[in-house]
Amino acid sequence: MTLENKNLVTNFSSAKYSWLKSGGKISHLYKIQNKNDLTDLFCRNDIRSKSLLVIGNLSNTLIKDEGFYGIGIKLSGDFTNIHIKTDHMLVGAAVLDNYLSKFCYQKGISGYEFLFTIPGSIGGNIFMNAGCYNQEIKDKLLSVIFFDINDKKIYEKNIDELQFEYRKGFQKKNTIILYGKFKISLGDKKNIKNLMLEYESIRNKTQPQKVNCCGSIFKNPINQSAWKLIKSSIDESFYNGPIKLSKIHSNFFENEPNISANSIDLFISKIQKKVKDRHQITLEKELRIIS
Repeated sequence: MTLENKNLVTNFSSAKYSWLKSGGKISHLYKIQNKNDLTDLFCRNDIRSKSLLVIGNLSNTLIKDEGFYGIGIKLSGDFTNIHIKTDHMLVGAAVLDNYLSKFCYQKGISGYEFLFTIPGSIGGNIFMNAGCYNQEIKDKLLSVIFFDINDKKIYEKNIDELQFEYRKGFQKKNTIILYGKFKISLGDKKNIKNLMLEYESIRNKTQPQKVNCCGSIFKNPINQSAWKLIKSSIDESFYNGPIKLSKIHSNFFENEPNISANSIDLFISKIQKKVKDRHQITLEKELRIIS
Protein backbone atom coordinates (compact mmCIF):
# COMPACT_ATOMS: atom_id res chain seq x y z
CA MET A 1 0.00 0.00 0.00
CA THR A 2 1.45 3.37 -0.96
CA LEU A 3 1.89 6.26 1.42
CA GLU A 4 -0.75 8.20 -0.48
CA ASN A 5 -3.40 5.50 -0.07
CA LYS A 6 -2.47 4.61 3.49
CA ASN A 7 -1.88 7.98 5.10
CA LEU A 8 -3.75 10.52 2.96
CA VAL A 9 -6.91 12.20 4.21
CA THR A 10 -8.65 14.42 1.66
CA ASN A 11 -10.80 17.40 2.62
CA PHE A 12 -9.69 17.16 6.25
CA SER A 13 -12.00 19.22 8.46
CA SER A 14 -9.87 21.41 10.71
CA ALA A 15 -13.01 22.61 12.52
CA LYS A 16 -13.63 19.09 13.79
CA TYR A 17 -10.29 18.96 15.62
CA SER A 18 -9.50 22.62 16.28
CA TRP A 19 -9.67 23.96 19.83
CA LEU A 20 -11.79 26.76 18.38
CA LYS A 21 -14.13 24.26 16.68
CA SER A 22 -13.82 26.46 13.63
CA GLY A 23 -11.82 26.49 10.41
CA GLY A 24 -11.74 25.50 6.77
CA LYS A 25 -10.68 22.21 5.19
CA ILE A 26 -7.19 21.01 4.29
CA SER A 27 -7.38 19.55 0.79
CA HIS A 28 -4.67 16.91 1.32
CA LEU A 29 -3.46 15.92 4.77
CA TYR A 30 -0.73 13.31 5.12
CA LYS A 31 -0.33 11.50 8.44
CA ILE A 32 3.38 10.80 8.78
CA GLN A 33 4.34 7.80 10.92
CA ASN A 34 8.12 7.74 10.50
CA LYS A 35 11.14 9.18 8.70
CA ASN A 36 10.64 6.89 5.69
CA ASP A 37 7.14 8.31 5.16
CA LEU A 38 8.63 11.80 4.95
CA THR A 39 11.34 10.80 2.49
CA ASP A 40 8.89 8.91 0.28
CA LEU A 41 6.44 11.80 0.25
CA PHE A 42 8.91 14.54 -0.61
CA CYS A 43 10.64 12.50 -3.31
CA ARG A 44 7.54 13.24 -5.37
CA ASN A 45 7.87 16.33 -7.58
CA ASP A 46 4.13 17.04 -7.41
CA ILE A 47 4.36 17.32 -3.62
CA ARG A 48 7.44 19.56 -3.40
CA SER A 49 5.90 22.14 -5.71
CA LYS A 50 2.85 22.73 -3.48
CA SER A 51 2.32 24.91 -0.43
CA LEU A 52 3.06 23.18 2.88
CA LEU A 53 1.28 23.40 6.22
CA VAL A 54 2.38 21.42 9.28
CA ILE A 55 -0.30 21.11 11.96
CA GLY A 56 0.00 19.93 15.53
CA ASN A 57 -2.81 19.96 18.07
CA LEU A 58 -4.66 22.80 16.26
CA SER A 59 -4.73 24.77 19.49
CA ASN A 60 -3.10 27.88 18.02
CA THR A 61 -3.87 27.63 14.29
CA LEU A 62 -7.00 28.81 12.45
CA ILE A 63 -7.58 27.98 8.78
CA LYS A 64 -9.81 30.48 7.01
CA ASP A 65 -13.13 29.40 5.50
CA GLU A 66 -11.73 29.03 1.98
CA GLY A 67 -9.53 26.22 3.23
CA PHE A 68 -5.91 25.29 2.55
CA TYR A 69 -5.26 23.85 -0.91
CA GLY A 70 -1.80 22.41 -0.52
CA ILE A 71 -0.07 19.67 1.43
CA GLY A 72 -0.89 19.33 5.11
CA ILE A 73 1.42 17.33 7.36
CA LYS A 74 0.49 15.81 10.71
CA LEU A 75 3.15 13.80 12.54
CA SER A 76 2.17 10.69 14.48
CA GLY A 77 3.67 7.23 15.09
CA ASP A 78 7.37 7.51 15.94
CA PHE A 79 6.97 11.21 16.63
CA THR A 80 4.66 10.62 19.60
CA ASN A 81 7.41 8.97 21.66
CA ILE A 82 9.67 10.16 24.49
CA HIS A 83 13.06 8.53 25.06
CA ILE A 84 15.22 9.17 28.12
CA LYS A 85 18.94 9.11 27.32
CA THR A 86 21.95 9.53 29.61
CA ASP A 87 22.09 13.31 29.40
CA HIS A 88 18.88 14.36 27.61
CA MET A 89 15.30 13.51 26.66
CA LEU A 90 14.46 12.93 22.99
CA VAL A 91 10.87 14.14 22.54
CA GLY A 92 8.83 13.69 19.36
CA ALA A 93 7.24 16.79 17.85
CA ALA A 94 3.78 15.20 18.09
CA VAL A 95 4.00 14.72 21.87
CA LEU A 96 1.49 16.95 23.66
CA ASP A 97 2.90 19.51 26.10
CA ASN A 98 0.58 18.32 28.85
CA TYR A 99 1.64 14.70 28.31
CA LEU A 100 5.35 15.58 28.50
CA SER A 101 4.76 17.44 31.76
CA LYS A 102 2.99 14.42 33.29
CA PHE A 103 5.65 12.05 31.92
CA CYS A 104 8.38 14.12 33.58
CA TYR A 105 6.48 14.05 36.88
CA GLN A 106 6.30 10.25 36.73
CA LYS A 107 10.06 10.06 36.09
CA GLY A 108 10.95 12.67 38.75
CA ILE A 109 12.22 15.16 36.14
CA SER A 110 11.71 18.79 37.12
CA GLY A 111 11.49 21.96 35.04
CA TYR A 112 8.59 20.98 32.79
CA GLU A 113 5.74 21.80 35.17
CA PHE A 114 4.81 24.90 33.15
CA LEU A 115 3.92 22.72 30.15
CA PHE A 116 1.09 21.18 32.17
CA THR A 117 -1.20 24.08 31.28
CA ILE A 118 -0.21 24.55 27.59
CA PRO A 119 -2.59 22.81 25.15
CA GLY A 120 -0.22 22.48 22.18
CA SER A 121 2.34 19.95 20.99
CA ILE A 122 6.11 20.00 21.37
CA GLY A 123 6.61 20.74 17.66
CA GLY A 124 4.31 23.76 17.87
CA ASN A 125 5.96 24.77 21.11
CA ILE A 126 9.41 24.74 19.47
CA PHE A 127 8.03 26.55 16.41
CA MET A 128 6.72 29.49 18.43
CA ASN A 129 8.93 29.25 21.54
CA ALA A 130 5.80 28.92 23.65
CA GLY A 131 5.84 29.51 27.37
CA CYS A 132 4.14 30.83 30.48
CA TYR A 133 4.92 31.68 34.12
CA ASN A 134 8.15 33.41 33.03
CA GLN A 135 9.44 30.28 31.31
CA GLU A 136 9.91 29.44 27.62
CA ILE A 137 10.69 26.21 25.83
CA LYS A 138 14.11 27.54 24.76
CA ASP A 139 15.16 27.47 28.43
CA LYS A 140 14.93 23.66 28.40
CA LEU A 141 15.87 22.90 24.81
CA LEU A 142 19.29 21.53 23.83
CA SER A 143 18.74 21.06 20.10
CA VAL A 144 16.14 20.72 17.34
CA ILE A 145 16.10 17.77 14.93
CA PHE A 146 14.33 18.60 11.65
CA PHE A 147 13.66 17.37 8.13
CA ASP A 148 14.90 19.57 5.28
CA ILE A 149 12.40 19.25 2.44
CA ASN A 150 14.79 20.43 -0.29
CA ASP A 151 17.63 18.11 0.73
CA LYS A 152 15.30 15.32 1.91
CA LYS A 153 17.68 14.85 4.85
CA ILE A 154 17.48 15.15 8.63
CA TYR A 155 19.63 17.71 10.45
CA GLU A 156 20.21 18.79 14.02
CA LYS A 157 20.83 22.34 15.27
CA ASN A 158 21.96 23.20 18.79
CA ILE A 159 20.00 25.85 20.65
CA ASP A 160 23.00 28.22 20.67
CA GLU A 161 22.91 28.21 16.84
CA LEU A 162 19.26 29.28 16.79
CA GLN A 163 17.78 32.73 17.25
CA PHE A 164 14.86 32.03 19.57
CA GLU A 165 12.92 35.11 20.65
CA TYR A 166 9.67 35.89 22.47
CA ARG A 167 7.04 33.77 20.70
CA LYS A 168 9.38 33.02 17.80
CA GLY A 169 11.22 29.73 17.78
CA PHE A 170 12.44 27.41 15.03
CA GLN A 171 10.76 28.75 11.87
CA LYS A 172 13.23 27.84 9.13
CA LYS A 173 11.49 27.63 5.75
CA ASN A 174 11.02 24.27 4.02
CA THR A 175 11.64 22.29 7.19
CA ILE A 176 9.57 20.08 9.48
CA ILE A 177 10.42 19.85 13.18
CA LEU A 178 10.70 16.17 14.14
CA TYR A 179 12.19 16.05 17.65
CA GLY A 180 13.53 18.20 20.41
CA LYS A 181 16.39 17.23 22.70
CA PHE A 182 15.72 18.50 26.22
CA LYS A 183 17.64 18.92 29.46
CA ILE A 184 17.15 16.48 32.32
CA SER A 185 17.16 17.71 35.91
CA LEU A 186 15.92 15.41 38.64
CA GLY A 187 13.68 16.74 41.40
CA ASP A 188 11.34 15.72 44.19
CA LYS A 189 8.12 14.27 42.78
CA LYS A 190 5.98 15.86 45.46
CA ASN A 191 7.39 19.31 44.70
CA ILE A 192 6.94 18.73 40.98
CA LYS A 193 3.30 17.74 41.44
CA ASN A 194 2.60 20.68 43.74
CA LEU A 195 4.00 23.12 41.19
CA MET A 196 1.90 21.57 38.40
CA LEU A 197 -1.22 21.97 40.52
CA GLU A 198 -0.25 25.55 41.42
CA TYR A 199 0.08 26.47 37.74
CA GLU A 200 -3.22 24.78 36.99
CA SER A 201 -4.93 26.73 39.78
CA ILE A 202 -3.54 30.02 38.45
CA ARG A 203 -4.74 29.18 34.95
CA ASN A 204 -8.23 28.28 36.16
CA LYS A 205 -8.53 31.58 37.99
CA THR A 206 -7.13 33.84 35.27
CA GLN A 207 -8.19 32.21 31.98
CA PRO A 208 -11.55 31.06 30.56
CA GLN A 209 -12.28 27.35 31.01
CA LYS A 210 -14.50 24.81 29.21
CA VAL A 211 -15.05 27.09 26.23
CA ASN A 212 -13.76 27.18 22.65
CA CYS A 213 -10.56 29.14 23.14
CA CYS A 214 -7.11 29.28 21.52
CA GLY A 215 -5.19 30.89 24.35
CA SER A 216 -3.71 34.36 23.97
CA ILE A 217 -4.81 36.17 20.81
CA PHE A 218 -1.92 38.64 20.70
CA LYS A 219 1.70 38.77 21.74
CA ASN A 220 2.60 41.23 24.47
CA PRO A 221 4.37 44.29 23.06
CA ILE A 222 7.67 45.22 24.74
CA ASN A 223 7.01 46.43 28.30
CA GLN A 224 3.24 46.26 27.69
CA SER A 225 0.42 43.82 28.46
CA ALA A 226 -1.82 43.08 25.49
CA TRP A 227 -4.86 42.54 27.70
CA LYS A 228 -4.51 45.99 29.30
CA LEU A 229 -4.19 47.67 25.91
CA ILE A 230 -7.28 45.81 24.68
CA LYS A 231 -9.39 46.44 27.76
CA SER A 232 -8.69 50.18 27.65
CA SER A 233 -9.51 50.41 23.92
CA ILE A 234 -12.83 48.61 23.46
CA ASP A 235 -16.45 48.93 24.56
CA GLU A 236 -18.77 46.36 26.15
CA SER A 237 -20.00 45.09 22.77
CA PHE A 238 -16.77 43.12 22.39
CA TYR A 239 -17.75 40.98 25.40
CA ASN A 240 -21.02 39.79 23.84
CA GLY A 241 -22.05 37.75 20.83
CA PRO A 242 -21.09 34.47 19.13
CA ILE A 243 -17.44 35.64 19.10
CA LYS A 244 -16.54 37.58 22.21
CA LEU A 245 -13.67 38.54 24.44
CA SER A 246 -13.45 36.78 27.77
CA LYS A 247 -14.46 38.83 30.78
CA ILE A 248 -11.85 36.88 32.74
CA HIS A 249 -8.97 37.85 30.44
CA SER A 250 -9.26 40.39 27.61
CA ASN A 251 -6.52 38.75 25.51
CA PHE A 252 -8.62 35.60 25.16
CA PHE A 253 -11.74 35.20 23.08
CA GLU A 254 -14.50 32.62 23.19
CA ASN A 255 -16.54 31.54 20.21
CA GLU A 256 -19.50 29.32 19.54
CA PRO A 257 -18.69 26.11 17.60
CA ASN A 258 -18.81 26.13 13.78
CA ILE A 259 -18.48 29.90 13.62
CA SER A 260 -16.99 31.22 10.39
CA ALA A 261 -13.20 31.39 10.69
CA ASN A 262 -13.30 34.54 8.58
CA SER A 263 -15.60 36.11 11.18
CA ILE A 264 -13.04 35.32 13.87
CA ASP A 265 -10.30 36.88 11.76
CA LEU A 266 -12.45 40.01 11.26
CA PHE A 267 -13.15 40.21 15.02
CA ILE A 268 -9.40 40.09 15.71
CA SER A 269 -8.76 42.81 13.13
CA LYS A 270 -11.35 45.06 14.80
CA ILE A 271 -9.53 44.69 18.12
CA GLN A 272 -6.22 45.53 16.46
CA LYS A 273 -7.74 48.69 14.97
CA LYS A 274 -9.21 49.79 18.30
CA VAL A 275 -5.85 49.40 20.04
CA LYS A 276 -4.02 51.12 17.18
CA ASP A 277 -6.44 54.08 17.28
CA ARG A 278 -6.22 54.44 21.06
CA HIS A 279 -2.56 53.68 21.79
CA GLN A 280 -0.78 53.86 18.41
CA ILE A 281 0.40 50.29 18.97
CA THR A 282 -0.11 47.49 16.44
CA LEU A 283 -0.73 44.22 18.26
CA GLU A 284 0.91 41.19 16.66
CA LYS A 285 -1.21 38.06 16.49
CA GLU A 286 -0.14 35.01 18.49
CA LEU A 287 -2.88 32.95 16.83
CA ARG A 288 -1.63 31.65 13.48
CA ILE A 289 -4.21 32.33 10.75
CA ILE A 290 -3.82 30.39 7.50
CA SER A 291 -5.37 31.67 4.28
